[in-house]
Formats: sequence, structure tokens, C-alpha cells
Amino acid sequence: MRQKMFPAVTIAVCLVVTIFFLLLIYSPLQSEISSLQMETRRLQAVEKNLNEFKRRHGELEKFSALTEKRLYEAQKFLPATPAQDIFVAEIYRIAEKNNVLINSVQIGELETVDEKVEDKKIFRQNIRLNIAADYFSTLNFLREILNGSRLATLENISLESGENILNGELELSIFNLGASS
Repeated sequence: MRQKMFPAVTIAVCLVVTIFFLLLIYSPLQSEISSLQMETRRLQAVEKNLNEFKRRHGELEKFSALTEKRLYEAQKFLPATPAQDIFVAEIYRIAEKNNVLINSVQIGELETVDEKVEDKKIFRQNIRLNIAADYFSTLNFLREILNGSRLATLENISLESGENILNGELELSIFNLGASS
């Protein structure tokens, strides 16, 4: 009887060992291999994107320097403090460059603007200028101020024509982010 049962037991043991191998060793290894292959594909895509980024931007130090420069320009455009003295000095420099005579400068009080940027208040400060210049000098002066490195808006302009000279008053607003002094 042992001899009759031996082939059946052998086949049963082989089946159990095969099922044990499939369930406990082969299947988990296959799923691990599959997840490693997916992770490898993902990392290859990231590496491809990094190489494309490096190719597009050249050396990363140059890209970083350019980004820092852009950030500096943005902070100059909307600074954290009013820095009206720096702006007034820039106005005088622009006036001299464009042959505009500034007769007086009056700096107003800081006012809060209703809008916020990144939960920081925006402040506005009016600056009144009394100027004298010819038409094209006045135009170039205004254009250079409004297209300058600092956020400035022209609130009011009142000009009177004299002998080839415009006399008048300009009211500009400058803005700053988050500091009221």
C-alpha cells in the first residue's frame, strides 16, 4: 500500500511545494520587481526632465544668478519700506537727464491700499512735483519714471503752457509692501 500511495503523495508534496513557492516567494518577488521597474521608469523620466532643464538653462549657477537678479528687481519694484528718499533721488537724476527743472517736491502721508499681497498690506504714498520743462522733456521724464524700477503711478497732472515751456504739477504715487515706516 505504501507503494501505491507513494506517487500520489509525491505529486501532492510537489503541488504543495509549488503552490507554496508561487504564493510565498514568486508572487511577492514579481510584485516587487514590477514596483522597482515602475520606480526605475519614474526616475528615468525625472532624470530626462533634469537633463532637459540643464540643456535649456545651461549652467545652473547662471540660472540661479538670473533668478536672484529677477527677485532683486521685483523687490525693488515693490520694496518692503517706503524708501521715498531713494525714489526722490531717482526723480532728480531722471529730471537732470531729461532737462526738467524741479521747483518743489512734497511727500504725502502713507495710506493703506485695500489690496494685499501674500497677507502683507500694500502702502501708497503720494509725491507732488512742481516742474518746468519743454513738452518732449516732460514726456520723456514721465515715461522714464513710470517705466522705472519702482512701481509708480501718475495720479494727477496739471500743466500750463508758457513760452516754449510747460509749468505744472505732477502727483505720483509710489507703493511699498508691508512696512509703514
